[in-house]
Amino acid sequence: MHLLWIRPVSGEQGLDPDERRVRDFVDSPGGVSESARSLSDKLGISHRRCRDILERLVEQGVLERREFTDIEPIYQRIPSR
Repeated sequence: MHLLWIRPVSGEQGLDPDERRVRDFVDSPGGVSESARSLSDKLGISHRRCRDILERLVEQGVLERREFTDIEPIYQRIPSR
């Protein structure tokens, strides 16, 4: 089951291309653990835009945000079993 896509079809059609790319990346079967900066570099989108999308996914309960004292926050998703 893909947690990111549990919503009406009309919601999916309203996603902009950057958000769809971030959601596709974090929906990988192996899970994900990335900083916003690292993921934005991989996907070729702005750091601020990527961070905003990741924060929205945290609010939706799709990702967790882990804070560290010496590095940027890491956004992670543990794969469903």
